[in-house]
Amino acid sequence: YSTDWTLPSPTRQLALFLYSGGYSPGLFALSLAQKLPSALVELGELEISISREQPRIEASIPVKLLGGAENEVVVSARLDVDSEMRLTETYESATVLGSSIDLPQAVQYSRDLYVTYVDEDLLIVRDASGVPEVLVRK
Repeated sequence: YSTDWTLPSPTRQLALFLYSGGYSPGLFALSLAQKLPSALVELGELEISISREQPRIEASIPVKLLGGAENEVVVSARLDVDSEMRLTETYESATVLGSSIDLPQAVQYSRDLYVTYVDEDLLIVRDASGVPEVLVRK
């Protein structure tokens, strides 16, 4: 879908998150941070690691706030295999500015992911709304 015709709106990302289901909280926060002026927030490259041990997913990104020292924001999530094609991702904790926060079970975000394609270098999954995520092995 193309955004060429849309007007800039501070609530657009929130509306897409609430109504389309096509965003995870991490991607939602990242897209909002990318819209801020670089004098406020400077973002590095997002890296997602998937391991054999739980929590299996770790997403990290270097962040500079107000031109200060670089800190890493890390989000950890469980990845449970439900079938050959379906996975469940559940956010469990986050580390921001060196402080680790375990998310209470009542507020842990969870979503189903459907494996669309996988080979040695590429993994493509879709969430329940059909939005794809393409992960490339480093």
